[in-house]
Amino acid sequence: MIAAVLRRFGLEPDEPATGLESRSGAGVHAVRTSRGVACYLKVTPAALGPDLLAAARRELRFYRDLAERAPVRTPRLLDAADDGDGVALLLAAAGKPAEAGSWTPGMWAALGRDLAALHDMADLGGQPWTRPDHLREALAVPDLAVVEQFWGATLPRLADLISARTDLFDAMDALPAAFVHGDCHTGNIAVTGEGLTFLDWQMSGRGRPSTDLAFLNVRAAPAGVTPPPALTTAYVAHRGLDRRMVELAILAEELTIYVFEWPPFAAYNNSAGIERVRQRASRLARRWFQRAYA
Repeated sequence: MIAAVLRRFGLEPDEPATGLESRSGAGVHAVRTSRGVACYLKVTPAALGPDLLAAARRELRFYRDLAERAPVRTPRLLDAADDGDGVALLLAAAGKPAEAGSWTPGMWAALGRDLAALHDMADLGGQPWTRPDHLREALAVPDLAVVEQFWGATLPRLADLISARTDLFDAMDALPAAFVHGDCHTGNIAVTGEGLTFLDWQMSGRGRPSTDLAFLNVRAAPAGVTPPPALTTAYVAHRGLDRRMVELAILAEELTIYVFEWPPFAAYNNSAGIERVRQRASRLARRWFQRAYA
């Protein structure tokens, strides 16, 4: 499919051809137009299955219908194809992500302001913008064998956490629903002198604000990075929300992700990263039962 799309759009792959990380399964390739303009080609073959194809179409719909009114920077959609072979998006180059450990407090604060603006976006073009909620599904029908195998020896009060699923979800769900990015982490944010540009909108839609805020922590944790308070401070200030409620929602969502969703993803990390996540989850579990979060 890649070769056909390159011909269709009149593109040439950069040398050497560059494939970027995409855990969704979509291929992201650095390419150039016939005039030498750098851009990125994102291809999701139909063979990846209906769920990933639906995610690719959700992203295409975002760029076509919402990107121009979104209050955050996004790459410009240059061309697209959606046919029986799959979905392809041609996007203008918008800068490169920076490792989470290189982010300054000012960058985290800017991200907090951008997320606040995104979550306050009210004009969705009259569309429902539903998105899958895998965490809700994992809480409703947890794979307890996997959870207990991974966490049983290391996570304090695991049985109590499993029993507290309703309380965890209530805390996550306390904030009003908003339009969320859905896959918010530093690998999906390009950093330039003009500011932050949000990439990869496949999981966007109406959902919990804590989805974006907590996932930043989840993806940074294996590297030993925790976003500073400047992120939440900027977010709360620009949305006018109760800080304690926001922090409790983040705590509940992050802890829930670790316990009920993270174990299969341990394979993406080295032993040091896994140990950092175990330590982070243990601290959050203690804070949950103390109902304190910092």
